[in-house]
Amino acid sequence: MVTIMELIRKLRSPENKRVLQAIEELRVRGWLEDGSLDGVLLCHVHMERADLFNANLCNVDLHQAHLEYANLSMANLKKVKLSRANLQGANLSGADLRETDLFKANLKDALNLTDDQLSQAKRIYGAVMPDGTTYDGRYNLEGDFEFAKWGQVDTDDPKAMAYFYGVSLETYLRGQGIKVEETIEAE
Repeated sequence: MVTIMELIRKLRSPENKRVLQAIEELRVRGWLEDGSLDGVLLCHVHMERADLFNANLCNVDLHQAHLEYANLSMANLKKVKLSRANLQGANLSGADLRETDLFKANLKDALNLTDDQLSQAKRIYGAVMPDGTTYDGRYNLEGDFEFAKWGQVDTDDPKAMAYFYGVSLETYLRGQGIKVEETIEAE
């Protein structure tokens, strides 16, 4: 009989085909959706094109995971560490991103990803957004502010925050819903 630990070891394989087989075995046994993977370390996994529909990956560490073109629709990604993960072209329809760490994640061409989902993340600093641009701070996320304060950035200074996010002042202000003319008048 296959154990969950054996399947978790298969998930860590560098061979995508073996990983996809392990995911299907987890699904058949009900372990993909029941929370059995809660807290598991799956850094650098090769889950390209994986079918993770409705998967419960709450608290899983997917740091630097390869999730290109994966189906993550309806997945529970609450508190998942997806820092530096590649989610290019992934389907995130209805995925729960509450308190998810997307630090420097690649979200280019991600499908069905809404502002509402992203605004619930913990941190998105340095991420490549679905349209290919760098995240501009528009969601004012707690984790981004903590990171800025750790770096001794004045979070009340729009110029400092634009520099922190690596975007122009105009882009930062537009993301904050502030017209550039309003800022010029205030100075």
